[in-house]
Amino acid sequence: MEKHLCLSSLMKIEAAGRERVGDAVNIPIYEALLEYCRERNVLLHMPGHKGGRGFTLSEFQAVGMVDFTEVPGLDDLHNPRGVLSEAQRLAAEAWGAERSLFLVNGATSGIQCLLLALGEESRVLLPRNAHRSFLGGLVISGARPIFVECEMDATLGVALSVRPESIRAKLSSCSGIKGAFLVSPTYYGTVNEIKEIAELLLEWEIPLMVDEAHGSHFIFHPGYPRAALQEGAQASVHGLHKTMPVLTQAGILHLGAGFPWSDRVQACHGLLTSTSPSYPLMASIDIGRATMQKHGRELLEQAKERTERCRRRINGIPGFVSRSWEFLETDGVAGYDPLKLLVEITGLDLDGYQLSRLLREHYGIQVELAGDNHVLAMFSPFNRPDDWDNLAVALSDISQRYAHRSGARNLFPGFPPIPPLAFTPRESFLSPHKTVKIEESKGMISAEMAAPYPPGIPCIIPGEIITAEVVEYLIYLKQNEIPVQGLQDRSLQSIQVVNV
Repeated sequence: MEKHLCLSSLMKIEAAGRERVGDAVNIPIYEALLEYCRERNVLLHMPGHKGGRGFTLSEFQAVGMVDFTEVPGLDDLHNPRGVLSEAQRLAAEAWGAERSLFLVNGATSGIQCLLLALGEESRVLLPRNAHRSFLGGLVISGARPIFVECEMDATLGVALSVRPESIRAKLSSCSGIKGAFLVSPTYYGTVNEIKEIAELLLEWEIPLMVDEAHGSHFIFHPGYPRAALQEGAQASVHGLHKTMPVLTQAGILHLGAGFPWSDRVQACHGLLTSTSPSYPLMASIDIGRATMQKHGRELLEQAKERTERCRRRINGIPGFVSRSWEFLETDGVAGYDPLKLLVEITGLDLDGYQLSRLLREHYGIQVELAGDNHVLAMFSPFNRPDDWDNLAVALSDISQRYAHRSGARNLFPGFPPIPPLAFTPRESFLSPHKTVKIEESKGMISAEMAAPYPPGIPCIIPGEIITAEVVEYLIYLKQNEIPVQGLQDRSLQSIQVVNV
């Protein structure tokens, strides 16, 4: 009978894996999957591709070789007692957590677990630059957000931090706050003053939870910002695939010692997690952790040096600026991720969106995002050595081609103040809706989120009253063709509001 896996292929997979991470590193999920492959069982269980045989493309066949389900020896994420329990224990040890939970729906499900654990109608302190996954968590949980203003970069129009003083002011003016969140590092790599904020919240007996989706690599090198748990946070969430050698959609939720709702978060994790979690995703977490424990310091040092060298080259190119330590001059910014390379356009006849298209279409370079006057490049230790050089060379060439001042743009009205909250996001989401023109929406209660991307900060969320400033801002976004997430009407002609 034909078997599901060629033994020679299995041996190649194992040899390649061991060459990368080393024989001394414990990677229990990976090892259990290989052991199950060695048994060469007749696969009369899920999934339907049967060990990769159902895939016609070799790339998918390779993944399918280790894509199994909860059979004996491979454990069960919803009741981990074997290799998954051991892998989560090793992860907790690596990141300095009391308990770590694997996430197969990215950092999104970790954020939502924490919000759901707070309980319905709980007041939770949130930064305005919270990821859209927070909105889903607020709808699911029924929690009531208390938003804190962010410190914005006036030139870039992006959020960089939340000041401890801003949090203290909210704690003094709002009673009954049960939990608090930060986003650190931000998408742009800036790190909040977590230690000071954690100590402040401790005085109020409020746990600090951190969306650390972009900072999972920090713990593996002392020259990078300290991890949130190291700075006193009681929970953190990582989108591991953003910065580590881990498959997209894999994340992890860390709970620190003394976190007050650890068992409840565990229960929420079971509620929100698929009963068919992907073994390739979970194995990639295991392998990524082992790789970084073994080689992370060396790899991160090398990537840091290459990025800084590239940044210096860019700062010598007319029309471009790439800031790093300068971000520390912003109140509330305690550090930055050296692998985030922000390229600001200062004197060329093009905007960030045009620059992004030029880089892709003419130089074969795809950046992470584009803004009105900038692009963001995200490097990792696993970029090719010439990737840094290629970016600098491309920007030098573009500088020569577009070396004159850009034309006038529509006047930026300024990011609107946080609107008042009339309903919780959950109440608004579940209420009857109607569609109105944006120009006629002033004073109505929004049933949608509108967030220009970048920076991804909502100017309105469900349950908030649409102010004149919000209307003006949405019109500005439409006139300048700035991408907006969250609205059903992508043309920015109309908005959904609560039909009261």
